Amino acid sequence: MQLIKLKLQNFRCFKQKELVLDAPVILIEGDNGSGKTSVLEALHYICYLRSFRTHLPRELVNFDTDNFFIQAEFYESDESKSELAVGFHDKKRSVKLNKSAVGSYKELIDHFRVITLSEDDLDLIKGSPEGRRSYIDQFIFLHEPEILSKLRVYRNILNNRNALLQKKSSQDMYRLWTEQLWDKTVDIQRMRVEHLAMLEQEMAGLCEEFFGSEYSIALQYYPKKKIHASLDSFLGEYTDLYDDEHRMYRSLFGAHLDDFVILFQHKKSKAYASRGQQKLLALLFKIAQIKILKKTKGSCIFLLDDFMTDFDSKRLEVFIKLLQSLDCQLIFTSPVHNSNLSHFLRGSCRIISM
Repeated sequence: MQLIKLKLQNFRCFKQKELVLDAPVILIEGDNGSGKTSVLEALHYICYLRSFRTHLPRELVNFDTDNFFIQAEFYESDESKSELAVGFHDKKRSVKLNKSAVGSYKELIDHFRVITLSEDDLDLIKGSPEGRRSYIDQFIFLHEPEILSKLRVYRNILNNRNALLQKKSSQDMYRLWTEQLWDKTVDIQRMRVEHLAMLEQEMAGLCEEFFGSEYSIALQYYPKKKIHASLDSFLGEYTDLYDDEHRMYRSLFGAHLDDFVILFQHKKSKAYASRGQQKLLALLFKIAQIKILKKTKGSCIFLLDDFMTDFDSKRLEVFIKLLQSLDCQLIFTSPVHNSNLSHFLRGSCRIISM
């Protein structure tokens, strides 16, 4: 999969912008505020139909307008040429692939896939459980899009159960909604654990191949409350759950409260990893994701937003070699002209100055 051309209209700082991106490696250089990140944001948006910087589409609209338009021409994994267009007007979004309306996320992901890495992804290592849950759910979505509907059903059950806990309720009603939440939690946890194991295996392989025995990585899923083989055994262990939940007026177990721990060098990375180690881990997560995605869906496009410029030359050389081994299109941004990054990429990339 490789981009050919990107057209932007009324998107962020661009009134009209067209970029030719038909090269395996692209480096977009420019001062802060020149629109480098907005280019990657547009590519991310047409894949996921949401930005990695805001949840509000209206914030993507250029000043003094009420609409935006993004169009990408690209080669798919089978080398066929396609066109993807996303428009936003009158608070409504339209999505068309080869001029036909796209009916589902699955249809979109089957044709166009990007993985994005930015400084915000360090929250995966050092941030809250919510960010890690969001990451693993998005990773699952790329392989099993039906997780979106499962999460929607789960959230609806959770909201109804929480509403029940706000008032006096019978044991029968409590049991009914607890069973539904428990069932959906078991299903979502199963998917998360399976995909986390895939990531751990791939990341361990990357460490062994490129760093030898220098690093060790392990990923462990941590449910808020241990889910047993049956609901009865679960309730048998947590005998105070009914009283505790009615006192707190909310559900105290479920997939919405779970987390996973990243062990780096046998220590919890959230507490002990340096900034350089956090960036290494974030990079390895995304690379592992790309390698797994390539096996199951096909190649993708890797967007790296000002993520590589503060690595030292020795590390950067190793990382560039690792990235080039992915055999996917790489698009970097950098605020620094003639940086170490451009030095290592020179001769093998197209440089675009903003």
